[in-house]
Amino acid sequence: MIYMDNAATTRVLDEAAALAQHCMTEEYANPESLHDFGLQSEHRVSSARKQLAAAAGVTEEEIFFAPSATIANHTAIRGAVANKKRGRIITTAFEHPAVEETLKDLEKTFEVVRLIPDHGVITAESFRDALSPDTVLVTCMQVNNETGAITPLKEMAKILKQSGVDAPFHTDAVQGFLKESFRYSLLDMATFAGHKVHAPKGVGALYLRKNLRVKPQISGGGQEKNLFSGTHNVPAIAAWGEACRILQAEKEKNRQRIEKINGILRDGILALGGEINSPADATPYVLNAAFRGRLAENILHYLSQKEIYISTGSACSAKKPSRVMAAVGKGDLSRYSLRFSFSRYNTEEEACQVLDALKEALNHIRKD
Repeated sequence: MIYMDNAATTRVLDEAAALAQHCMTEEYANPESLHDFGLQSEHRVSSARKQLAAAAGVTEEEIFFAPSATIANHTAIRGAVANKKRGRIITTAFEHPAVEETLKDLEKTFEVVRLIPDHGVITAESFRDALSPDTVLVTCMQVNNETGAITPLKEMAKILKQSGVDAPFHTDAVQGFLKESFRYSLLDMATFAGHKVHAPKGVGALYLRKNLRVKPQISGGGQEKNLFSGTHNVPAIAAWGEACRILQAEKEKNRQRIEKINGILRDGILALGGEINSPADATPYVLNAAFRGRLAENILHYLSQKEIYISTGSACSAKKPSRVMAAVGKGDLSRYSLRFSFSRYNTEEEACQVLDALKEALNHIRKD
């Protein structure tokens, strides 16, 4: 099997899975319990918080565990403007549905300005032009989940600070965390997902700058300082901490290998007559390409029969026309676009095998 759909989810690290199993069968107490058994679970949560904070470049007091990145995004965005009655929210035209759908609802009250990509990427200049005195929130994803385009967050944060506009800056960092070098302390909020970085599904996190007030969106037992009420998913949290520790140590080594894998596929796809939709300076972890005239879904199913797994775009909206491709000016290629996304488990040999299978697929599949 060759799995290149890592932007959708990743294989859990063996070490992380073993720790999760241990927490499910040996240290399974509720971390809110006051007895010693509960304190063991609380220690697991605290250790994972430290590991996640270290990987993000923030303090452990600024990391809050959530049931998912979607809920973390929802809380960050809605919570930041909960006490506002009007104003401008600046975002991008190709956000993940977890952000976009939340903003659609807020659009009933707030003005939402969506930055349009220029040659596939958001520019700092477009952000400067959109910034206004009544801006109440900025939320722009770090890495686009379909094309791998990287948003210039550092430059944008500098522009925001120099402008004097008092608006928190949030990023959906799900596709960038532990892949792209960035200190999230430069921003006010950032959202992360465990299952995108070799931890189990069912756990997310929000970095929230100290002293920034965000209104909780979930009522309950008051866990995570009232921000995310609900019993902690200790096995997933502990496993995520372990994954952070391992991935942080091998970050550069992984990136160098994945850059080679990406390059092999880029060159091979072009040689087969395909087009590359990802920007030249996109993250190496995501590669979007298209073969005009050959439906991506047909190619996907052909490869799937050979146990090669890729995607046609975001797993959250794979059955709908790509809003991302339309935003980057390539809506006509939406039906033909394929997404290859990589992890520490992929190899250069796999990339060559995928190209061989793609060549076969193109010979078998008729143009529409």
